[in-house]
Amino acid sequence: CMTIRIDLNKEVKASVPHVLDYFTNVEALPRFHPEYIKNVAIVSREDGENNNIEFEQEGSFHGKKITSINKLTRLGNENTIRIEIIDGNGKGSVTTIRCQEVSPGNTQIRLEGELHYGILEKFLSRSIHGITEKTLEEDIHNLEQK
Repeated sequence: CMTIRIDLNKEVKASVPHVLDYFTNVEALPRFHPEYIKNVAIVSREDGENNNIEFEQEGSFHGKKITSINKLTRLGNENTIRIEIIDGNGKGSVTTIRCQEVSPGNTQIRLEGELHYGILEKFLSRSIHGITEKTLEEDIHNLEQK
């Protein structure tokens, strides 16, 4: 089965800790991306911290309902967040978000993904890039709101 690869780089006017907090606030995903993410439910969270979260996500792409169980791991010392789809649509997909300070209050975000959508791949491969770019643009916009 084919893999959809994504590699995006964006700079944002926000500090590294702020960016990391933003991306680990999974409950806010439906508010951040209402067009694509309809519902998020936390399955488990380690130690009440946002470093290890398992969550169920319901999304909608082109009117198709997509459900997945995702595991988010925050690698604190590397300023990196890893999100793996452990069950449901896209199982086996991994997305990595790396943050690097370029100057005080400015962060370079590198988003890399290896996505597996099985039967949906032919249908999604073109649009998944567009959707990822659009959601990252929304993230940048949200992050830069004071």
